[in-house]
Amino acid sequence: MMKKMLSVAAALLVLAACTNDHEPGYAPAKEIRVDASIGQMTRVTTDGDESVFETGDRISVYAWLGAADDAQQLVVDNSVNTLGDDGTWTASPQMLWANSSLAHYFLGIYPVQEVSDLKAMNYVLTPEDQEASDLLYAMNAGTENKGITPTNTPVALTFSHLMSKLVINLNFRSQWSGTPVVESVRAIAKAEASVNLLSGEITPQGDNKAIDIPALETPAANYACSYAGIMIPNSNLIEIQIKVKDIDEPYVYNVGVSIPLETGKYTTVNLTLGRDEITLDNDITITDWAPLEGDYGGNIFFPGA
Repeated sequence: MMKKMLSVAAALLVLAACTNDHEPGYAPAKEIRVDASIGQMTRVTTDGDESVFETGDRISVYAWLGAADDAQQLVVDNSVNTLGDDGTWTASPQMLWANSSLAHYFLGIYPVQEVSDLKAMNYVLTPEDQEASDLLYAMNAGTENKGITPTNTPVALTFSHLMSKLVINLNFRSQWSGTPVVESVRAIAKAEASVNLLSGEITPQGDNKAIDIPALETPAANYACSYAGIMIPNSNLIEIQIKVKDIDEPYVYNVGVSIPLETGKYTTVNLTLGRDEITLDNDITITDWAPLEGDYGGNIFFPGA
């Protein structure tokens, strides 16, 4: 009996030693919660001014230890968070702090993305699915990129656009007998890219392709029709092609140099189409990606040809 009591006591001592063998500040892991928002910008796609997440929206969340620019020590690997009716996000799988004292770094992605390398995510533009193409991301590295701890919960994730948007407004000269039927508007540019989600840097890849730009239901003020679509920033947009019904060859607009496309910006091109030529109405404008009212204005100008 005495031997059994001594064995139990020894086991308890070993257990106590193991329990205390942690770095200072150790505490049992607790659940991580996020509070995601979009901020002052339009949410997705070709028109509308929605600037909030909606019930049922899903975001990918990643978290790691170490440094803001090095996500090797993942503690949360694509936990899909879904927005409920009560305005809270529910994670699957559950997200847990690795430690109560070590700094954690957070990344949110919308739509949901399974990413093996957060510094080199493969992105492919899908013109027929504008919402899926509109890649939003949010980084929270804490104050001065020193990370955050469980005292900073819920973790705030404020999303912004990684892609650009191209807006093309069309008018027609009186040479046409009425308004012609436009069959397609295409931009010749890159449709693939490598995305560094830790820095927000985007590197276009592959060959230029003809990218269909969707039509808007409501044209911009003073224009016959408008088109808008997600584009890859810095993708060397070299020309715009407009195919008109019963005209064999598309009309081509080319300013002679790359038309600028910037992360989180609208690039607006206003064109007038005659029977024999296509001309730029005024300078190409670049504006912040935000709800637009009335004309597509801007304060950064890129001279047209």
